[in-house]
Amino acid sequence: MRPSRYQFQSKALGKVLSAMLAILPQLQVEPERIEYVVSVQCLLSMAPQAERVYKSLIARLRTHQKNVLKSLLAVVNNLFVRNWQPNHEDDSDLLTHWGAEDLTLAFSYIVSLMREQIGIRPKSWQHVDDAIVAMLENVFTSVIIDAAKLNEFREAESFLDCLPYKAITNEATVEISSIDESFEQSVRLGYIQADRQVAIRTLGVVHQMQDPETKTLPTMEEFIAGAFRAGMGELITIVENPVERLAFKMPMEPMFFEPITTDQCFAEEAVVLLGTAIENFRDPEENIRDIRIAPTLTVGDILKVQRFFSFISAAYDERLKEIDDVMRQRLLRLRSVVLVMPRRNWVELLEKILPTAKVEEVLQLITLQENQDYIDVQYRPIIQAGDHLVIAPALLAKSNLPRNIVVSNRLRNALVEAKDPMQEAVVRALTKASFLVRSSFDFNIDGKRETDIFCWRDGHLFVFECKNSYHPCSAHELRTSFGSIEDAEEQLDIRLKWLKDAENQSRLFAALGWGVQPTTLVHTAIVTANRLFNGYRKGNHPVRQAFELMNVLNGGVIRRGDEEPIRFWEGEAFAINDLLAYLDGKSIVQMQLGSLRPYSKTVRLGEAKLEFRRYMSGPAVMGVGPNDGQTAGGYQ
Repeated sequence: MRPSRYQFQSKALGKVLSAMLAILPQLQVEPERIEYVVSVQCLLSMAPQAERVYKSLIARLRTHQKNVLKSLLAVVNNLFVRNWQPNHEDDSDLLTHWGAEDLTLAFSYIVSLMREQIGIRPKSWQHVDDAIVAMLENVFTSVIIDAAKLNEFREAESFLDCLPYKAITNEATVEISSIDESFEQSVRLGYIQADRQVAIRTLGVVHQMQDPETKTLPTMEEFIAGAFRAGMGELITIVENPVERLAFKMPMEPMFFEPITTDQCFAEEAVVLLGTAIENFRDPEENIRDIRIAPTLTVGDILKVQRFFSFISAAYDERLKEIDDVMRQRLLRLRSVVLVMPRRNWVELLEKILPTAKVEEVLQLITLQENQDYIDVQYRPIIQAGDHLVIAPALLAKSNLPRNIVVSNRLRNALVEAKDPMQEAVVRALTKASFLVRSSFDFNIDGKRETDIFCWRDGHLFVFECKNSYHPCSAHELRTSFGSIEDAEEQLDIRLKWLKDAENQSRLFAALGWGVQPTTLVHTAIVTANRLFNGYRKGNHPVRQAFELMNVLNGGVIRRGDEEPIRFWEGEAFAINDLLAYLDGKSIVQMQLGSLRPYSKTVRLGEAKLEFRRYMSGPAVMGVGPNDGQTAGGYQ
């Protein structure tokens, strides 16, 4: 039912949908199924506009096929150098509307279209078009913006197909919104909290850098600036033929690579390591570099690879600052920053950083092969072009590679330890709050079943299902994460029904060794590792984020930087009513969701508009949670 699968052609799908709507009421189909078909038909009304954009995009790609890929990859790389942020209040026809991640995904879609409709050869990555230096007013700008717009249409298709969203038409506008507004609120709140926690970690590192007594971590830019003062700029020379460009002539002596191979962190890496520790429910004080993310690779290995390309990116940027002529500087940046070299040369360089076997594993995991089905250059930022590899160093350096390697290669289940660290962290918090607790308990509950957490306090029985998945970064990952929530709902429904029988409870409590009596006060919850869906209720079961739940049990305070902390416990110490209010959607859940404000993100496709109904942070949205080593949460 997705017109994007048929090059946005819609006539045949329109006939199918009309026929379905004619017969479905006669078949006594569930109302939500009819609503789905109506929503698809609404979105289909935009397909002719999307098809025109698509055909125009293909025509321009065909015209500029010799240089469009490398030219646009150079643009995307520069967005990461500049830490480009979106402004969704700007018109979607403007580049400023889109963020670096949006435009990187648009570039990935362009690579897919080139491969399917035109063909990509190794020579396709050799040339750039100098006209792109006028980035705000050239054909390449419209190419990547139109690809980003079509991606938004494709995302709307995914929302309708796989998630609880609907579409309605309002004149020439198609509005996409969640069927239950609390779902979209929980999604947006999750993204706000995740962004806020990153900001808190970054701010902590910045404060450390600003303190003369504790400053020990330079940024890569500071290190390179110092190296240039010592003469490193002489290694990056201007080459005249076949076109004027910069060339980095690296010495192959081990001493040159020592700043890359050291275990000493740069400031930006400290933020990544802290985030990795929190995301994996590890103590930030332990050696996070040793966390394994692939059969032989650790977080530390990947950070060294990224450091190498951050080093290259910063060195080129520092050298370009020496070019006073702005137009010449832009041309040199365009022609120089995307690096195309034989694979064997890249291997030789990377072997200065990692053992050969690890180099081969890294390249296998992050190289976009010529026959790769799914294309996203943030997941696989090295691009194969025959026997050459194409690398945009800033893109590679600033992507979340430790996470992306695990997700794109489906390594999460293989690498999670026998005892889920997220589940164990929740167990420790419950034990500290004086609960009786048992985790990963097998028992005959209408069949042998393992329950993640049973816990008891003050006459109340709680059953928690834990879902440890990474923070979703796309509609596809959002669907996967939501699928785990649906699985948890089914699991908890079975247990909740079974526990309504007092005799079943008695047998369970005897097996657990708890000297307690059956109760009618039985509560359930789905506990998640990532922050999306926090505050949502799936069926009878509230969805709550693990760090926030632990703060409710053991903290009771939201710290907000220099502002007065907010206490949300009823008394001075934790009481069972604090947890009950939290699971019931009151307390801090009500505080956070209540402060969200609706807004619309609008994308124009020809004469039509695609409008996503979303929520933004209001005066005080709290990111209650991981403590990030020090604080209980954030404020935005």
